[in-house]
Amino acid sequence: MFADAVISVIVLAAFVAPSSSQLMFLMEPPPRLSFSNSTGARVSCAAHGTPAPIISWMSEDGSPVGDVPGLREALPNGTLWLSPFPAEQYRSDVHASVYRCRAASTVGVILSRDMRLEAVMDTPWELKVQSSHAMAGGAAILTCTSSAAVKHHVIVTRWFQDGVVLAPLAVEAEGRYIIGGGRNDILVVRDARPGDASSYSCEAEHSLTGEKRKSPPSILTVSHSTGSMAPRMLMVSEDEVVLQGGDIRLVCCAIGTPPPTYSWFRYTNGRLSPVSNSIRISVSDQVLIIRRAQISDSGTWTCRAHNQYGEQRKDARLRVRVRLVVSVHPQLQVANSGSSVVFNCSVEGGDARVRWLHDGVPVGGGEKVLRVHGVVRAHRGIYQCFAERDLDSAQAAAELRLGDTAPELHYTFIEQALHPGPSLALHCAASGSPPPRFTWLLDGQPIEDHSNPQRSITQFVNTNGDVVTYLNLTSVRPEDGGRYTCRAHNTRGSVDHSTRLNVYGPPSIRSIGPVRVVAGVNTTVYCPYSGFPISEIRWQRGGMDLTSSSGRALTGASGDLLLWPAEPADAAVYSCRVTSPSGQYAQKDIQIFVRNPPKIAGFNFPTDLVEGSSIQVLCGITSGDKPVYFAWLKDGQHIPPSLQVYRYNCILYSIILCNFWD
Repeated sequence: MFADAVISVIVLAAFVAPSSSQLMFLMEPPPRLSFSNSTGARVSCAAHGTPAPIISWMSEDGSPVGDVPGLREALPNGTLWLSPFPAEQYRSDVHASVYRCRAASTVGVILSRDMRLEAVMDTPWELKVQSSHAMAGGAAILTCTSSAAVKHHVIVTRWFQDGVVLAPLAVEAEGRYIIGGGRNDILVVRDARPGDASSYSCEAEHSLTGEKRKSPPSILTVSHSTGSMAPRMLMVSEDEVVLQGGDIRLVCCAIGTPPPTYSWFRYTNGRLSPVSNSIRISVSDQVLIIRRAQISDSGTWTCRAHNQYGEQRKDARLRVRVRLVVSVHPQLQVANSGSSVVFNCSVEGGDARVRWLHDGVPVGGGEKVLRVHGVVRAHRGIYQCFAERDLDSAQAAAELRLGDTAPELHYTFIEQALHPGPSLALHCAASGSPPPRFTWLLDGQPIEDHSNPQRSITQFVNTNGDVVTYLNLTSVRPEDGGRYTCRAHNTRGSVDHSTRLNVYGPPSIRSIGPVRVVAGVNTTVYCPYSGFPISEIRWQRGGMDLTSSSGRALTGASGDLLLWPAEPADAAVYSCRVTSPSGQYAQKDIQIFVRNPPKIAGFNFPTDLVEGSSIQVLCGITSGDKPVYFAWLKDGQHIPPSLQVYRYNCILYSIILCNFWD
């Protein structure tokens, strides 16, 4: 008779809000770090998670960063300390290298973005203000320059007129003194007057050492204009860079008689359009002030100087640099064994190269979407998306946790040959959720440890969360030989491992019940023999030997009976005979039944369903051997009770009643 089916409920994947235990960086090294050899550098890295992660440092090739006496030390608190050093101790593998911070716990591993380190050798440096001349009523430009070796690390902090601080850096556009340039290294004196003829100097600070310098004074002369002259450009801010959200002043200066007037333009929709004052942008003669710079401000701005004798134009180029911001969604997924999950990486801040890591190991390609199919235990952990370009990089992480997972074997026993007498323990270990249980089989038949005092089975969970089992044999005997199987199983599935235990002794074949196989499935039938050594295994059907080329049933190289695939005609009584080198043999019959699998008739849902309606759906079989077990699935998963789907099973069909309301 047909037995009722048992339905179990599983959850494919759950999206959970990130918890405080998630592994993440609290402090991450910058993409680039320059430091002076006279000061050294201290780079901090800190991460949070439960359990608390262990912080370490890695080089670009993934090898751990070790201490270099007198030059480099990885401190226990996660800080990378680079000591001050004389120029002759410079080492490129220490002072011009790529470093990563690594945070690891039992949850997984995360890596920081790459930090490109550059040690800058101390060199003497000076400041200089170029002498300048201006026409009364026109503009004068003074530029503060530093030695070429340090120009990228020096920022002007103050300007002086006759030794007195001239103006704060945040001077408004309406003032006569405007400080501009990306490093505040340009002073514009507008509407020059004879009283402006003075000595000017600048003060700057080295960003790596904190050292300050003041330039010698330089003279600005102011004279009254004579004659007439068309405007001639002296300078314009040709290449300026500003971070998004920062302020920048673009400066343009020309001479001419009479003093020229200025206007600013920008290409808009293919046309050169005048720039007018707005909330963020102020135009004041020679100076264009852009506040809270946006990406759209990048590009070319054109300055025009003109008087009645002519005009001249020159372009100022501005690049607004945006910091990369990366996020991964969802930040936490809980997935069952065999399911698929998708992580999406969002990158803000412009074009960037994308790569993925799983617990610090590269995975996937350069796409923003990472798909993980057929989830197994090895897939759990932390997934990171990195976005990188020349001057910037950023990363974000998400975690994949396992929900219900099919068992996976992590330790199995090997085939061996023993003489009678010693004790033996066969060992298997597996993981899974819920934790799997183990079953031991000998030649396909379950082993009951309580039925034989010579055997005992133990099972426990170790510190890693794996389920461990031992099959203990107190004193190995010849009849203990055979094909042993450890099978781990839970509600998500099962997995097994089989191999032979050979014990020296005469051949013997144990009795087993009928073997039932499914038509259409490749099936291997093993002879349940013991004894060792064995020189020959022979199969017969109807008194005729089966060989590798006789009919449909074949024998493999190991003496196994191969039904590839099994067919109804293969159902019969087979005889297995094993022979030792001395000529001793054992022989026994094995009954094989071949069952036809059920075939399901198709079913459909009505196309005019509306919320609140109820329907019945019939699932029937057209062929197949009994018994048949019915189970209903939705989207490949068992149907939970919350869906209000009711099932009624009969001998040859099953009916469900579905209610379509929330």
